[in-house]
Amino acid sequence: MRELLNGNEAAAEAARLARIEVLASYPITPAAPVMERLTGFIAQGTLKARFIRVESDHSALAAAAGAALAGGRTLVVTNSQGIAYMSEVLYHVSGLRLPVVMAVVNRALAAPHSRFPDHGDAVAQEACGWIQLFCENNQEVLDTVIQAYRLAEDDRVRLPVMVNYESYIQSHTREVVEVPEEEIIDGFLPLNRRAALDVDNPRAINVVTGPDLYMDYKYRQDAALRGAAKVLAEVSGEYGRLTGRNWGGPVEGYRLQEAGHVLVTMGSLVSTCREAVDQLRAAGEPAGLLKIRAFRPFPVEEVREYLKGVKTVTVLDKNIVYGSGGALAREVRAALYGEPEAPPVFSYIAGLGGRDVTSADVCKIFGLTQEKRRAGAKPPAFEWYGLE
Repeated sequence: MRELLNGNEAAAEAARLARIEVLASYPITPAAPVMERLTGFIAQGTLKARFIRVESDHSALAAAAGAALAGGRTLVVTNSQGIAYMSEVLYHVSGLRLPVVMAVVNRALAAPHSRFPDHGDAVAQEACGWIQLFCENNQEVLDTVIQAYRLAEDDRVRLPVMVNYESYIQSHTREVVEVPEEEIIDGFLPLNRRAALDVDNPRAINVVTGPDLYMDYKYRQDAALRGAAKVLAEVSGEYGRLTGRNWGGPVEGYRLQEAGHVLVTMGSLVSTCREAVDQLRAAGEPAGLLKIRAFRPFPVEEVREYLKGVKTVTVLDKNIVYGSGGALAREVRAALYGEPEAPPVFSYIAGLGGRDVTSADVCKIFGLTQEKRRAGAKPPAFEWYGLE
């Protein structure tokens, strides 16, 4: 069925189709409408789930962790300062290997206070052990939330997943979204309960672990996270065969055939860059696009393969790691380090706090990098684009 949905509505529809059993949420702008729509489903009886009202985002994730320990399929919704406040619990959830799914409506971190999008809130949690997926549009939001449960609950993974989409650009902007039939999703995503906690006979969980075991736990956690990229590709492929939509697993290329100069980005900038690539191709420029869907685990091998033989790479980051630059550019450079004839990587910070980035801006950035290439200039660590 085709519906006109914004990103928050698409996330809520996906959670309904996934038949979540527990929703733990604290209202925060602009993610709160997900909670409002899901509690409406619960009130109407179209979703059999328990809504846990809490006093903070920290408590929301703690409640979801308890539900997941008991084997419940859970959803948490937050953004910005909310996910920053959750930080302590994020590490508990990943360390305990709990398949919690969280919709993160990316909003710039204060100060100064902002209601508008960038990826700083999610990037700040890059080391917390969660799978981090970024969505290009509202259809991908719906499809990715559903896939996130399948990925998180896979026995080879058993890790929590953040599904990222951007405030207002996606959360409050409606697009036509294809909503799958319930029977299709029921077959794709059967309930797979694995309770670690017997509520009738509760025992201590997360006890003190000594040096003889702690490092082994972390090794296995990291191995599971790295292996999740392969599982995501499988999940995306199976979902694509059922629905006709395959978002490419952890990474997707666009017009990369014979592309000498490749743009790399994630989130809503992907659609803008698609338009820019089409315009550049029409003008005779051999441009291409590499979309990063999984920031964690970062798809190192796929990035190396897609960027093999290109002349320049231009990374657009909608985040800033203060004193270092863009997080995505850092990852791309690390992936290409040591590769034979690795291309120069130009890094631009753009669109922070909701500042508009158009396809004309992307074409301009592309032109700037080509001027530097022709001049034989070494790429700077990073540059800011669009400052007033």
